[in-house]
Amino acid sequence: MKTVLTKEALLKKQELEIVEVDLGNEECVYVRQMTGHERDQFEQSMRKEIRDKNGVITNYEMALADFRAKLAVSTVCDDKGILLLTKNDYMVLSNNMSAQRLETIINVAQKLNAITQEDKEGLIKNLEAVPGDNSSSGSVEN
Repeated sequence: MKTVLTKEALLKKQELEIVEVDLGNEECVYVRQMTGHERDQFEQSMRKEIRDKNGVITNYEMALADFRAKLAVSTVCDDKGILLLTKNDYMVLSNNMSAQRLETIINVAQKLNAITQEDKEGLIKNLEAVPGDNSSSGSVEN
């Protein structure tokens, strides 16, 4: 018989999975799952607002630039799950870390957070489906 979760059980802080990622040369990092809010923030970082001459948001476009670095910033943590980087670190990370090392990290991050190629394509489809939507919910619908 399945257990039906109560409100308290649903709102209880869930322990996020943390995985050690071997980077070679006797070096490693930890990568963890994102919370729902963190995932929404990550997805929001992939959207670029298009504004008219008055500054009003008229549309969104996909901004996949630095996808890997943004995902790494959202998931690289210490052994207790505390994120090590801030959203402002993604550009430095992207410019300073080898593509191979970054790919090693994000492969684990994508698996832990169930981010598939279909998810990336879904972000694009959602952006195409909501032209002119100036909602400020901070999340992308699936």
